[in-house]
Amino acid sequence: MIDLHRLRVFRAVVAAGSISAASESLGYTKSAISQQLNAFARETGLTLFVRSGRGLSLTGAGKELFDASRTLVREHAALETLVDSLNEGRRSPLVLGTFASAGEALLPQVLAELSSEYTDPPVNVVLSDIAPPATRPDVDLRVEVPGQETPVPHGYTRVEITTDPYVAVLPPAHRLADRPAIRLGELKDEKWIRDDVAESPCSVIAAMAWHAAGFAPTSVIQAADHHSAIAFVAAGLGVCIMPRLAAKSAAQGVRIVEVQAPTPRRTIVAHLHDSVNQHPLASALITRITNKLAETTTPAP
Repeated sequence: MIDLHRLRVFRAVVAAGSISAASESLGYTKSAISQQLNAFARETGLTLFVRSGRGLSLTGAGKELFDASRTLVREHAALETLVDSLNEGRRSPLVLGTFASAGEALLPQVLAELSSEYTDPPVNVVLSDIAPPATRPDVDLRVEVPGQETPVPHGYTRVEITTDPYVAVLPPAHRLADRPAIRLGELKDEKWIRDDVAESPCSVIAAMAWHAAGFAPTSVIQAADHHSAIAFVAAGLGVCIMPRLAAKSAAQGVRIVEVQAPTPRRTIVAHLHDSVNQHPLASALITRITNKLAETTTPAP
């Protein structure tokens, strides 16, 4: 049986770099820290540190234990927070991770609708791509390249929600702007605007679509995001393709046209943490998100 308190002391010493520094951060004496480390070493049967000059260095076993215990300590802290919250008669906020276009075009409506059913829906929304490493969303919306599932973190279940087709964003005066749909190859000689990050799923999907259509763009402006890409198109500087959900933010000044042969698509999934599998708000979120995405990613009649 591993004592979690001693494990935390061990991790504090590793993080601080020395017993003296850990004693200051924890508020314990150096003697008390040393006693806890010795007890933890006996408890695990492992040599965790070796003397190195006037300090200590982690052994290989100590490093493995430190790395492997990161998730355990974080989840134990979350469990303690939940217990405190339940004792106070309230439920901890549900952490919802999202990607940019869903956070803009989807979640405001979903959360507004849920607020009519839950008097105070406790949901914290974070942008998954830039969230601190310690942030562990309970429900994490992700995008994938079709047929290439991303690894599901330990303790999560993957739920496939829908596919989001790509559309062409064209200047209003473009020769193809009045067509209901175009073949991707018809844009092969155009100047292109890209709104995706290199090596991201959306970047891979666009490259695969160009390859399938038999060309590769030779003149490209790399935009910071889908908003700036749309602005470049509106200024007549080129064309772009993007997921229909992202194109929902397009205002006046561009035309949105269906893309065929091929129609690129991204897969939208949710990673659902085991701790909220039966959480009624988590279930309601997934249902509302699924329904709203079905509306958003379907072409207008």
